[in-house]
Amino acid sequence: MIDYIKAYFPDKNKIFEIMQENYNLEKISYSRFDKNKDTDVLYETYKKDFENMQLKITNQGAYIHNSLHHFYNKMLLGVHGNYNDFSHSSIISSIGFLEEQIKFPAKKLQLSQGLEFGLNLKMPFDLDNFILNECVLYDFCQASKVPPPNDELVYKEFEKGNYRLKIYHKGRQQCHGENILRVEVKFLDKRDFNKNNIYVLSDLDNKDNLIFFYNKLNTLMNFKLMCIDNIEHRQFSNYKKNKLYKYSSHKFWGELDRDKFKLESKKVYPYLEKNNLTEHKNTLLKLMDSKFIELLDN
Repeated sequence: MIDYIKAYFPDKNKIFEIMQENYNLEKISYSRFDKNKDTDVLYETYKKDFENMQLKITNQGAYIHNSLHHFYNKMLLGVHGNYNDFSHSSIISSIGFLEEQIKFPAKKLQLSQGLEFGLNLKMPFDLDNFILNECVLYDFCQASKVPPPNDELVYKEFEKGNYRLKIYHKGRQQCHGENILRVEVKFLDKRDFNKNNIYVLSDLDNKDNLIFFYNKLNTLMNFKLMCIDNIEHRQFSNYKKNKLYKYSSHKFWGELDRDKFKLESKKVYPYLEKNNLTEHKNTLLKLMDSKFIELLDN
């Protein structure tokens, strides 16, 4: 569930003292000309790694960041990656492990933007085709990032507003090709979860807060992501195929005036459902629900 986090310490001097008392810190120093001060300014950064989590103390502040899921796997299982399930109880344990390592309470660590919430799902259909060809639009816009697919990476990313939605073949990345799909939302503005009274690292072990994160992911997947099952496999007329390919095109939506867009956008999803072209998406949504309930209860 919870993956990447970035959390700030309230007092960089205090955590610096704690780190110096207990660990050897890596130090990086450099000078840079400051136009406002009209002089060279010395910048000093201190770093300490706790498994994959990295604590940094800079001139401006101090924070710790990286994948909490990966941290748990390395601490408890001695393995790399975040391909497995990460349950509610595991989140609680990982926060406790991290507190022990950094010798600082999680309830005082302020969460920042960049927080990620996602699920790993074993799917019953071809993931490469689903990601590359069937996940077509997000809020009627094209993908913001689609790197060339290879043996280890089949990935698509959509970004609009305060969210970045990631969909990729986790099995290719970490599990020797196993048919595991990763769906994940990245919060680009902390105010989104702050409004739900989620402020500090310890808030992440609360079930109600995890439900908030899941509902956001589910909403984006359900109402923003347009997925269309393979059109060419259906015995549709050329007219219907052309209409479906038109709906799949960001250019079509971008050229509509406001009134026409409002009309067509209300018609498209019922039309896809009517023609049985959302089977894969509906399967994904059902598996998301069942996986989240399973992880929340464990």
